[in-house]
Amino acid sequence: MDIKVIKGNPTEDELKALVQVLTDLQQEAKARTSRGYRNLWGRPGNPNHGPVVFNPSAFSSQTLF
Repeated sequence: MDIKVIKGNPTEDELKALVQVLTDLQQEAKARTSRGYRNLWGRPGNPNHGPVVFNPSAFSSQTLF
């Protein structure tokens, strides 16, 4: 992790502490967002097909439809 100090004069120990805190926060955020395996069996809609588009002239050549 690269940190650029714009203002002030932090010591090496302060920079190490800041890097440690930011690293811990990043790991916690990743742990919250990774949920693992999700069973999508009951999910509405068919995941194998895209959204249905209504086209009134799709079957205009069909006489029995």
